[in-house]
Amino acid sequence: MGFWKKNFRDFIIILKLLVLGSYAMYLETCSTVLPLKDPLKREEEYAVITGGNQGIGWFTIKALVKSGMKVIVGCRDGPCKDQLYESIKDAGFPTGSVEWINLDLSSMDCVRTFGKAVLDKNIPISLLINNAGTMSPYALTKDGFETQFAVNYLGHFLLTHLLLPRLIEAGTENKAARIVCLSSIGHAFGWFEIDDLQAKSYFNKLCAYSQSKSAIIMFTKVLHERLSLKNYPVKIYAIHPGIIRSALWTQHWFANIGYLTTKLIAKTEEQGAQRVVHAALSPQVEDLSGNYFENSKAVEPIKLVRNRDTQKKLWEKSCQLLDISQFGGLQ
Repeated sequence: MGFWKKNFRDFIIILKLLVLGSYAMYLETCSTVLPLKDPLKREEEYAVITGGNQGIGWFTIKALVKSGMKVIVGCRDGPCKDQLYESIKDAGFPTGSVEWINLDLSSMDCVRTFGKAVLDKNIPISLLINNAGTMSPYALTKDGFETQFAVNYLGHFLLTHLLLPRLIEAGTENKAARIVCLSSIGHAFGWFEIDDLQAKSYFNKLCAYSQSKSAIIMFTKVLHERLSLKNYPVKIYAIHPGIIRSALWTQHWFANIGYLTTKLIAKTEEQGAQRVVHAALSPQVEDLSGNYFENSKAVEPIKLVRNRDTQKKLWEKSCQLLDISQFGGLQ
């Protein structure tokens, strides 16, 4: 791409960011965090969450343990694991309520190893929360995938299919198992290149983030339809947890500026987690599977994400990139 063309595109992206970012902040200013009414009790049931060592993920874990669930946390070995164990110690959780298993979502081999470790426990999984995410500079994973696409979407696509057998086993007609996928209002940026998912022709950190979060919403819709077609007792939801004061803000200069100027508007990580827990445990969303949520309410994502042809193409390309047939995936 030519120098002037690339810089003009970058300029337009910044202008678009200012407009959409201001609108998102306005919506957050007007929003409140709904209290969780009559959550389903989950004593002795199992949940799996990705990236729960800090932020929204950690506060989500606290709420799940409080509900009686045992939680398997997938995050990287090293500092992430150490941070998780330190938080568990400080929280004083009951022995055996939280377990760590190594998970690096940028490596599909690691995702498969994690999935196998969970499956080998031979326990029903009542809840899967695809929480982990990144907004990172351009880089390709060892599998050849753009990092944000791999971590935010593709790794979760694979993990969900790996764990589907246990989710199906855990669900019942009266209490379905659930999958909660963290997306973002950032999908409204409207960037989705179905023929360049790895950003080989053009990369912008925000565009890549928007694309990965759009993919999550489309995946949620298609998987819901396939689960429903087979009458499997599993519900799936995509949610925007809110404009959150989290570590993600430190990963980009414009996000840092936005954070400093809107610190009083953004919700806390704990408040963001309440929205996740609402989708995970609230009876109020039982009949809203397949939807995208903002402020704990089902809303329509942008038109681009609702395009049926694009949804179908993304699903097909994802299955081509990752052979899920041997794991009982829904083809």
